[in-house]
Amino acid sequence: MQKRNGQPAGRTRTQAASGAGLLRGNRLSEPRRCCEDGLARTVRSTAQLTTLLLLAALAVASAKPRSARRSLNEATTACEFVTVPQLCTSLAAKSGATTVPALTVAAVNEATATAQEAKVTVERIIAAPITDAKLKANLDVCWKSFADSLDTLQKAGSDLQTGAPHNQLVTHISAAITYVGHCNDGFSQNPGLVSPVADVTSILKKLVSNSLALAVSLQFHQ
Repeated sequence: MQKRNGQPAGRTRTQAASGAGLLRGNRLSEPRRCCEDGLARTVRSTAQLTTLLLLAALAVASAKPRSARRSLNEATTACEFVTVPQLCTSLAAKSGATTVPALTVAAVNEATATAQEAKVTVERIIAAPITDAKLKANLDVCWKSFADSLDTLQKAGSDLQTGAPHNQLVTHISAAITYVGHCNDGFSQNPGLVSPVADVTSILKKLVSNSLALAVSLQFHQ
């Protein structure tokens, strides 16, 4: 057997063939590894992007409820400092108001509607044939009381809509409380005379008083 460079020729051909096969194997495996590495990177990137999108969606979904809870706490907290808290919280639930400004508007509107109702009630009683002259005289005072209260509450409602000066709003609501009291004053001077509008007068006074407390607090919630 012939030798080439000191090595048997057959062995040299075998080694050469083995080396060529190894080289071909390496060349075939390199693209496969590249594809696998690229696929792994793509999967990782997709997973990261999906996670970020999910977190963003959760943040957006949870932001509104938290804001609503903060607003609701603001309104209910304000009700703790009015004359009749239970009446205030009931109005907040009925009106759907969740902020102090919105609750103040609802309170003034409720007081305005009640003043109108009280005025109409007095008119109906005065017109009744069984109402005597003495009672009518006192009810005339109540009618004027409710009419004046209604007028100033309507002005307060306009103040809230137009953004009038805060002290003007407070002045109008304060005047409404004074006017409501005139009805009770007339009956208190006649101990034997029972007011047929005592209930609506009491409710109206509470509503206006709550409205005033909320209006005063507006300066801290603008």
